Amino acid sequence: MSASAVLTEALAMIAVPHKWAKEAIALDAHRNEVKPLSDKATRFCMIGAIQRVQCSSEDYGEAIRHLRKACGELSIFKFNDQCGHKAMTKVMKSAIRAAEKS
Repeated sequence: MSASAVLTEALAMIAVPHKWAKEAIALDAHRNEVKPLSDKATRFCMIGAIQRVQCSSEDYGEAIRHLRKACGELSIFKFNDQCGHKAMTKVMKSAIRAAEKS
């Protein structure tokens, strides 16, 4: 797996708004916080979706670095929680493109 594959899988998990989470890494069907690897997790923030992807620590770290850069001055968590689903999708796609080039 590569960082771009990690980001692509993560984006696929949260590409529709009802699968995306704000103000929590992962949520269950009742909107209770759960761990991203929990069988009960149904919604994820950008970080939670990346954590849900089974990958090496190297690919995880590279994916996070690309996403952090794509978020600009905001932290990944702040970007996720403050910028909306459309902006989140755009920044994830930008991180994927950057990862594909590296």
